[in-house]
Amino acid sequence: MLRNKAILIIVTSLLAIVTTGMVTFDPHNSTLLTSGENIKNSLANAASDFSKEIVFDGDHYKIDNNIFSMDGNIYIPLPDLTKIVPLEVKQNPGSLILTHQRKELTYKNNMIQNKESNDVEKFIIQNEIIYLPSIHLEKFLNLEIDYYFDKRTNTISIMSPHEQQKKPYNQNLGTTIFLHKENVPLAKYEPRGGIYLGGYVLQDEYINASMEKFNQLTGRKHASFFKYVGYEQPFPTEWVNEVVKAGGFPHIAWEPNDGLDAINDDNYLREFANAADAAKVPVLLRFASEMNGTWTAYSGKPELYIKKWKLVHDVMEEEAPNVMMLWNVFTMPEDTIQDFYPGDAYVDYVGVNIYNVVYHNNNIEERSDYENPLALLNYVYNTFSDTKPIVIGEFGATNYTTTDEMYHVDFAARKINLMYKNLPKLYPRVKFIYYFDVNNLVNAPEGRKINNYAITENKRLLNTYRSSIRKNDYLSRLKLNPSSDETFSYRNFLFYYNGELFVDIQFVDEYLNMNVIEAGEENYLVSLQGKSVEVTKEKLAIDKAAFFEKRDIDGVSIDNVLDEFNIEHFYNDGDLHIYQPGL
Repeated sequence: MLRNKAILIIVTSLLAIVTTGMVTFDPHNSTLLTSGENIKNSLANAASDFSKEIVFDGDHYKIDNNIFSMDGNIYIPLPDLTKIVPLEVKQNPGSLILTHQRKELTYKNNMIQNKESNDVEKFIIQNEIIYLPSIHLEKFLNLEIDYYFDKRTNTISIMSPHEQQKKPYNQNLGTTIFLHKENVPLAKYEPRGGIYLGGYVLQDEYINASMEKFNQLTGRKHASFFKYVGYEQPFPTEWVNEVVKAGGFPHIAWEPNDGLDAINDDNYLREFANAADAAKVPVLLRFASEMNGTWTAYSGKPELYIKKWKLVHDVMEEEAPNVMMLWNVFTMPEDTIQDFYPGDAYVDYVGVNIYNVVYHNNNIEERSDYENPLALLNYVYNTFSDTKPIVIGEFGATNYTTTDEMYHVDFAARKINLMYKNLPKLYPRVKFIYYFDVNNLVNAPEGRKINNYAITENKRLLNTYRSSIRKNDYLSRLKLNPSSDETFSYRNFLFYYNGELFVDIQFVDEYLNMNVIEAGEENYLVSLQGKSVEVTKEKLAIDKAAFFEKRDIDGVSIDNVLDEFNIEHFYNDGDLHIYQPGL
């Protein structure tokens, strides 16, 4: 059953029970009230203690009442919980019975009646709202409840028994919106379905930087390999021939490490372009990547960067039509990314480099092991995949770090599985992914010898990678498919509230091509092809993928929009599918 519909049914049923008098409960019953200055203080501070959301099985839910903690326990308001978790609630004077998947939690005069001993014996009522201690929900209803992100963001996370039974790399994926379109043009050499499998092995001493050996060990031929080339160095023709011999095509990370002023329409640029053309194979050219950070010689100057990017693009378009221009950022910081974007007319593919490390900045106090590689993809994917296919230019996961001088093979295996197992289904606009098979403890410049990302030297990680790329969705060769149908997806920038799914206005504006403007405090005015309707709006601050920062979601009721404009849609296994021909 559809998740939002199911929740709505649950809430409606509860209201009906209370309304018809089948269940009566007097919130003023003195035997059920717990008072005291500590509770009042906890409630008074609750707004600052926790976010106004619950994360349930990977989805964000906006809540109406404050969660609070007291004496080391988290207290969750029952009215909000019933809108999120399918609970059967029976209330009689002096008693409360909650049932979830045949498990029962019983109270009498707010004292727990379950036989297993507990340090916490009561729930709390304040302002006519029942607050349930999380320890009861965990022990007797089998809900797993914790602070989200290692207690750093003060957001409550609830995992259902069903989700707990899944393998770690499949957990907490949440809702995906899929948008099915017709007549979508292809980028250069873009596969309509599938993802080009790629890697970086030039610094893998364990296999002598051999592409053939990497293919052999991983059990799959890789469609592409990449190489770093400094600007003003010649086109790497010899290496390109080696890539072709191994059955792939080249990806060149071309870096102007002496700064943007070195880039001019001169003999060097033209000769590089002519040599790329002479290769007679597709060339993915990742020019001046990770410019959104502070660590490159071409960071901090977006106007000059865009000017130079357009220059390089125009020369390649003129001299080397086999070149695909890849505009590639680092996953963070997010707030500078769009400043450097040259525009759709000057970009073939948009890329992002993603690394799962146990600690940021080589600082043991900055743990980052909670970070989900898919969540680290979401910002770039949601921002650009409506118009451009996406490339994961580099991906790596730490299996050893000098920060704590410990091995983290389990960590690396989970992240690799999470990325490769779910990417084809959840992110159909991703068309390339390159694993960064390097032991940086040996091969990185001084000051960066911190993490080992290599997989070939560790049998377990090699087997994890082999298993994860076994799907036919990962392509070993060029795939030219003239199909005009394409599936887009949108994730994470959405939440549920009162049985409705709200999605950020970005999706309605950029993916559905609708115009969205403010229409008072409670509504947006949404327009399409001369028709305008008012729809409900809600706002929620959710957690970003990294660094414990917040992101504001300006939510539009998506079901309301789709119904008002008679757009075909349906839910399947919790995901929303939208069909709008001709978009």
